[in-house]
Amino acid sequence: MAYRLRECLPAALLLLALAALIPFGGDRGYFYRTDVSSGVENRDSAKSMSLAENLSPAHNFRLFQRVWADEDGGFRYTLYSRFPLGVPALIKLAGLPFGEDLSAKILAARALMLAMYGGAALFAYLAIARVAASRWVALAAASLAFAGCYSLYHSDKIASETTPDLFGAMMAFHGVVVFVQEGRFKQLILKTCAALLLGWHVYALLLPFIALGFGAEAIARLRPALVSRPLRLRPALAALVSLARSRYLALGAVSLLFGSALLAFNFANDYAAYGGELSPSELPMARSILRRAGGDAEHNERFAELRAFPHFMTRQFFRVGGQALPYALTRLSDWHEFPEPDALSLPLGQTAVGVLSAGGALAGLMLARLRGARSSPIRRYWLPLAALAVFPFCWSLALRDNTLFPRHDHEAVFYASVPLALVAIALVGARAALGERRGERLAMAAGAAAAALFALSAFHMANIHRDDAIAEAEKGMMAEITAMREVTGGKAVTLSDDLGTNSPGAQFNSVYYYLSGSYLARADDKPLKTDFTVSRYRDERFDPLTPDNRFAFLYKGDVLADLYRAERDRLRASEPLARGVFDVYADGDKLRYLKEPCADGDTEPRFFVHVYPANPNDLPEYRRESGFYGVNPHYDDIGKTFDGACVMLIDLPYYPIASVSTGQYVSGGERIWSVDAKPPPDAEALAIYEAAYRVAASTEPAARSDWDVYSDGETITYLKDPCAESDTRGRFLLSVYPQNLADIPPERRALGHESLNFDFARWGVEFGGKCMVRRALPDYDVEMVETGQWIPGGERLWTAELAVGD
Repeated sequence: MAYRLRECLPAALLLLALAALIPFGGDRGYFYRTDVSSGVENRDSAKSMSLAENLSPAHNFRLFQRVWADEDGGFRYTLYSRFPLGVPALIKLAGLPFGEDLSAKILAARALMLAMYGGAALFAYLAIARVAASRWVALAAASLAFAGCYSLYHSDKIASETTPDLFGAMMAFHGVVVFVQEGRFKQLILKTCAALLLGWHVYALLLPFIALGFGAEAIARLRPALVSRPLRLRPALAALVSLARSRYLALGAVSLLFGSALLAFNFANDYAAYGGELSPSELPMARSILRRAGGDAEHNERFAELRAFPHFMTRQFFRVGGQALPYALTRLSDWHEFPEPDALSLPLGQTAVGVLSAGGALAGLMLARLRGARSSPIRRYWLPLAALAVFPFCWSLALRDNTLFPRHDHEAVFYASVPLALVAIALVGARAALGERRGERLAMAAGAAAAALFALSAFHMANIHRDDAIAEAEKGMMAEITAMREVTGGKAVTLSDDLGTNSPGAQFNSVYYYLSGSYLARADDKPLKTDFTVSRYRDERFDPLTPDNRFAFLYKGDVLADLYRAERDRLRASEPLARGVFDVYADGDKLRYLKEPCADGDTEPRFFVHVYPANPNDLPEYRRESGFYGVNPHYDDIGKTFDGACVMLIDLPYYPIASVSTGQYVSGGERIWSVDAKPPPDAEALAIYEAAYRVAASTEPAARSDWDVYSDGETITYLKDPCAESDTRGRFLLSVYPQNLADIPPERRALGHESLNFDFARWGVEFGGKCMVRRALPDYDVEMVETGQWIPGGERLWTAELAVGD
């Protein structure tokens, strides 16, 4: 069927808007996610790449993250088989042309995810074009549905349960619409099976479609016989027999059998991997399914403790609101921010938008049914639209343990179906009310505006700020372990426990991907023979095979215990940077912790590390409000206990550091102990300090006093040369007067300024007899700054005022 240029224009606009998602540069060839510090996306994408890289006939197409040799010479696996094989197989195929280039494979996988995201939007567009008989209505509905923060945020996330499942659901929805319109049942079956190869979410779309469709069909066939007087049994029995041949039942049977076959293959693989030692119900795959489907007593109790259903529904409507509004609009407020873990209160605005969106879609369907022919397009397609509007809620209810908690916010991408249905219903109703000509103009305007909002939203999401420290750390880790692959490929490698860390660049799933193709082992679960050891501890006495590395080091044979003991002895012989429950040592770009003797209770509380940079502008924008870079690792993830001693290592960011605050805390945030310390700068950091000092000192200071004070409109810099210890004891005063009082917190407006007072110990840096402090000014227009120093409880040592505004 040939389309005229005018008819193709909406689809062209949609494809142009989707083009905004194409990444610029090669930074997406890595796992780090640029605007979250939790690393959740990192772990998920790395896990998916590991599953794909390990997929091969040599292991009977099992889905696993790592494999090691047991004491009998057989294989043991870390299995992850609850997904169909379709997505890992596609990721594997996408990466085959790139050989051993791991970064290129990640970029190819991200491109595959973006292609599926575009395919999902295109299927949604084509389906709504059939429903509404208007390509402009379809453009508006599809553009707004896919412009929400959740779907855009996860659009290139490498995972089996996000964008690929969304693509499968929209493909099946298109098949449903074509079936209702043209009766093409075979096409619906093929699209359903293809969707099931990608994931299980399509079942949540099929369930309401089959249930409502079969119910409506049963009522239509049985009503004539049941309402007649006297009751006619023979026609009723004939109607029941005819229902057994219903296409809705056939669709349910085929999808159930096909999905069961896919699941049975994974079950059989898992059972064989354990050599029949575990019963089917004890397999990791079975336990995972039971837990997520509510069959685990512990998780059911946990669900109940969190006020269960009311809180669950509130969170779902919060997610609907975040998906119903384009990211370009929600980013102007805090509506796009993800809720805190296990938070019981959610922003009212976004939750209200979610309630109105879901309620509006369902109310529109009911109104269309009641008004009959006056809303004929919607009335004819009420069944697929109803299934579309409720399918994410069906999935969320079935897997409530996943969808209740923020760490599974990727499940919110499926709520794109709610605005898709809502916008289609609203615009079709508006066209009917306004008449054909004015209605078409409204649809054209809505379609063009929605496409523009999508493009703007996609552009903002593709260019969100990033954590350069995490980016550089991961690039370095990948480069170093990739080099190790040439030596370790196909051989047994013992991984040090300290590689399983939440530190930048060393996520344990990332390491599994980097070393895929080798037999891996934990330090406490070694294979029959260890050919190599990989550790973040460096000791020249053990002849590292990668002496030029900075992140991780490869050693020949099993030297892990010797490395740990050597590290302990080295720390014993040096002076700690600070003493707390653990002694804290600084070593270039790492903090090291030692405690001996060490008991289990010493390592149970979680650690915190707050790193304050010498220049706050080195922090990503989303961290500048807090003023520090923070990690909160568990000792079990990155520490090692041996010979009665506990040793732990934590990476520091790769920019000049003013100070570090570290310690341990218990649930609720109460600190058990904490210390503040200033790591001695290395040669690279000293060079950066010197360069920054020279640049600042080359200009005329805005004010001279005990310190020279400089301002470039965005940063306040303090210089002192020569600098003695007495110069840094006084607390610094920094009062910022805005041009517009509305820019500062309400409680400060009566004073007319915002206070950013600070201590040199936290924000300053001392080197070569000089002292320097740099503080970023707030991002609103500043009129004037008052600064100085004072001794708390005493008089001011000096003060100065400087104009900052234009």
